[in-house]
Amino acid sequence: MKHFTVLLQSIIALIALLTMGTPVSLHAAAAPSPAEQLFADMAKLKPEQRTKRLEEGARKEGTLNFIHTFRGKLARDQVKLFEKRYPFVKVEMADMGSQDAAERLIAEETARRHLTDVLSLAVPDLPVILKQDLLANYPTPATARIPKKFQGFIDKENRWLPWYWSEHGISYNTNLIPPDKAPKDWQDLCKPAYKGQVSFDPPETRFMVGLYVLMGEEKFKEWLKCMGGNQPIIQRGHTQRMNLMLAGDHAIQGDNFLYAGALAKKKDPKTPYAIVYSAPILAYAGAMVINKNTPHPHASALFSDWTLSDESQKYVADEFRSPLIGRHPYLPDDAKLVPFGNVSDEIVNRLHGYWNQYIGKKK
Repeated sequence: MKHFTVLLQSIIALIALLTMGTPVSLHAAAAPSPAEQLFADMAKLKPEQRTKRLEEGARKEGTLNFIHTFRGKLARDQVKLFEKRYPFVKVEMADMGSQDAAERLIAEETARRHLTDVLSLAVPDLPVILKQDLLANYPTPATARIPKKFQGFIDKENRWLPWYWSEHGISYNTNLIPPDKAPKDWQDLCKPAYKGQVSFDPPETRFMVGLYVLMGEEKFKEWLKCMGGNQPIIQRGHTQRMNLMLAGDHAIQGDNFLYAGALAKKKDPKTPYAIVYSAPILAYAGAMVINKNTPHPHASALFSDWTLSDESQKYVADEFRSPLIGRHPYLPDDAKLVPFGNVSDEIVNRLHGYWNQYIGKKK
């Protein structure tokens, strides 16, 4: 594994050197790959015929190479559910961060090593591989199950299949801040009373894009400027920061997955944790994406569709993640959501520039 990691890093470095200063084309007119042609043909079938054909093809293929951005036991247990449902498919799984997974696919495909069939990626992390034209166009009737309020997560070009969503919101330690003194919205995090008490991860594209969609560019820039003056705590690792906040290291988190504290409070009701529901929650989809050069297209499609099944969605909810189908495990039905997806490289670069200007230099 160590040698493989070194190899991937070398490939990625070589890619950066070879493509430096070279315009990247979206290859919009490229001919469909064999997998894409198969998916297009399948789309013409009735749903029950299509499912039968997928199962027959997956049985012959027998294997699936998958990169999960759920981590550890959470990822393994979900894959076991799929293998129990379809025992004729053996899933070879790796788990890693979403941005790392995208870079790995680029490295493999640039080296013409078609190793990975399917990846689970955060939609805001997709631009880096979208511009490389690596994702299969995958029309599927599975999207018909997605409720109306989440249909904005669906890609009109069928390049990804949303199957859950993630949230970034504001939470706080109730031992350090009583409810009547807690922030009510994102702008409140700039208040002098919270100076040195609010934590964030280092610049994270998906978090900044969510705030950009919520606030607009100029207000986001102003917010970063006032936050930078409020001496925020910058530390990598959502779980680590959550544990530190609950232990009393600091009072508020402005960039966190709310499920971590909610799950801790479920296990121990005395956990000093509260969510600021009056502040809009930034919501983005996690999606299945299929490599357009997948060696196992039937198994890839079968697995992708399965993630929107009742079985898979129940697993997501039981593990305190956010399902697209069914009741949310801890958020109220009237929670204010700000759905967002991917934006252009130009916008992303500007957002990172603002962060580096107002917050990054204060780390």
